[in-house]
Amino acid sequence: MSGVPLCRVPSPPEFEFGLLVAIGSIANISAPFFSFVVDKYKQKKKLTILACLPVRIIQFCLAALPLLIFYKILPKPLIAYMVLTVIMSFFNVFANQSWFSWMGEIIPAKGRGYYFGKRSFVGGAVSMVFSVLAGLYIDSFTNKYFGFSSLFLFGSAFAMFALYYFTQLPEAENVVCTTEEFTLNTIPRRMKEVYADKNFIKLVKFNSAWTFGMTLIGTYQSMYLIKHLHMSYTLMNSYLLILSLMGLITLAFWGKVIDKYGSKPVMLITSNTLGAMPIIWVFLSYAPWLLGVIYFIAGACWSGFNLGSFSLMMKMAPKEKRASYLAFNTISVGIAAAVAPLVGGTILKIIGDYKLDLVFMQFNNYQILFMLGTLGRFFPTFFLRQLQEQKEEKVEKVLLVVRSGIVEGINTMISYVMMPFSYIGHFAEDLIFGSEEEDKKDCK
Repeated sequence: MSGVPLCRVPSPPEFEFGLLVAIGSIANISAPFFSFVVDKYKQKKKLTILACLPVRIIQFCLAALPLLIFYKILPKPLIAYMVLTVIMSFFNVFANQSWFSWMGEIIPAKGRGYYFGKRSFVGGAVSMVFSVLAGLYIDSFTNKYFGFSSLFLFGSAFAMFALYYFTQLPEAENVVCTTEEFTLNTIPRRMKEVYADKNFIKLVKFNSAWTFGMTLIGTYQSMYLIKHLHMSYTLMNSYLLILSLMGLITLAFWGKVIDKYGSKPVMLITSNTLGAMPIIWVFLSYAPWLLGVIYFIAGACWSGFNLGSFSLMMKMAPKEKRASYLAFNTISVGIAAAVAPLVGGTILKIIGDYKLDLVFMQFNNYQILFMLGTLGRFFPTFFLRQLQEQKEEKVEKVLLVVRSGIVEGINTMISYVMMPFSYIGHFAEDLIFGSEEEDKKDCK
């Protein structure tokens, strides 16, 4: 945009950035209360739409913030951002509780892996295309405030379209609608009932520990790419294209495996692979192209992990108490998600400018955090292994299926790559041997 002065959005210090990320997780404390409202309300679809509408409105307000900051209309933008984020997060918790319960009613249990795999495929395809376009769009602006504001406005408009399509989905009547009146003892009693399900609590412990390990370093990965590797938004989103593409390619495969063998073995296989990814992040400063390798592997694993995690939660939460079960998990995961960025930011701040020298390599505070994060990702599988899933297969058996699927996938990719050469080969054969056959006919 010509005529606009050069203006970059300043990056906040690491701890303050972690605080901004963590503050939205405070809203998860409201999950038990909202679970009661979901159980009490009869029409799940209507409730979900009512919960989503304020979120969409606040998104438009957030889209205006960069412009208000640029023109210095808003004296304390950080406070405004925090207030809007917290309010939106509360409504998001409400909407997620209601949506989860609604989907549990209208999606048959046997086909959930296939359905949510297809849903993720479509969402991933759209995300893949628009993430690259968004990066190009932001990089085209010398004034990032205008770029981000217009991009957020565009996204908010499409969020309203999504809300409209919610209205086209079927309603689900709450046949087990509770008639219980709310008292001060209602929430503690409901949470105590969920806590009594020891098998489900193992899943909650895994989800919480896993979220902590992921958020500890995941919060600062983008900051590391921008601040230390000086990557443009376009290049970052181009790498993310690999992540999305691999997720799309593998979704159908994971959906079939989950429906046939169970969610737990798939989650164990993918989580152990994802746990090793931070080690590669450590060496990005020496070979930035490794980010493509990370996203190639992570994309294939995340699609299976997320699909398995959602299916397992749906399976283990009893129909009549689904909202309460989700609320217990939400508040536990929310605490982990709130604490982890603050811990990560504190570690970065304590390490500061210290450099760790190992042989011919030197590692800064971000790289040291990535090393520590590897430990945080392997520990949670201890809880997942203890969990019992109905009709689950042994991990070793599913691993063989996954390996054969990888080999089949590689062979398919090779066949597509070699297809032009195969056509050339067939054409040459027809040209040479076909001519010889015609010569023989002519001789006769």
